[in-house]
Amino acid sequence: MADRTETPFRPGRRAFLATVGGGAALIASAAAAQTAPPATGKPGPAGLSDPVETIDLWPKGAPGMPASPPIEAVTERSTDRDVTDRAVLGIARPRLVVFRPHRPNGAAVMIAPGGGYRHVVIDKEGYEMGRWLSARGFTVFVLFYRLPGEGWVAGPDVALADAQRAMRLIRHRARDYAIDPQRVAAMGFSAGGHLCADLLTRFDARVYDPVDAADRQSARPNAAAPIYPVISVSAPHAHPGSRTLLLGASADAALERAHSP
Repeated sequence: MADRTETPFRPGRRAFLATVGGGAALIASAAAAQTAPPATGKPGPAGLSDPVETIDLWPKGAPGMPASPPIEAVTERSTDRDVTDRAVLGIARPRLVVFRPHRPNGAAVMIAPGGGYRHVVIDKEGYEMGRWLSARGFTVFVLFYRLPGEGWVAGPDVALADAQRAMRLIRHRARDYAIDPQRVAAMGFSAGGHLCADLLTRFDARVYDPVDAADRQSARPNAAAPIYPVISVSAPHAHPGSRTLLLGASADAALERAHSP
């Protein structure tokens, strides 16, 4: 697919709200040698198989690896054998998990699940929405992003780096997935809603060094749907746990403003 040059787009708060309002309207090849989806502790409910196709975000490994790399671990939070409610932390190989529709409608949605920046929810805000949207023709990419409190060099920008890279990869591989690169939306829940809003307002912030041709693509979502998001990380509106894990315990007002989309 030819790369596209786009006019810089810098939405203010009104443009952000207008774009969110339009989100619902917008809402190959096998992935060989890719990192598997997060390992699961138990099988899902009957008839709901876990996805198997993934896209690693960083071909040479995620940049800014901590001296002690995080170790990925999945926790099952449900006590009901027929309900899965898993969460994953320690994500050292950020990736997209792909849900392909039987009849693609040409649109794609990248989903950032929540988890308070403590972990990333797998089922409720990830796979369940991925299945629902793909059944309606959308090609869905569930983002398993790095967590800012796990020692990455990029600190509070590490999840945004993954989200930008993910959007660029989706557009770069649009032909593989039969999607229109101008119909790529972002959706997020809770802390993932914060990441979705951060991506919309800071899609062109340079938070990582380009690694390949995919990084010539725009990271701007064509529409965004932050669902019950964390928006402000400043008192009194901030969610205390998310704020601390994103920015640290001693963040100043300037850092809070920079991360309050």
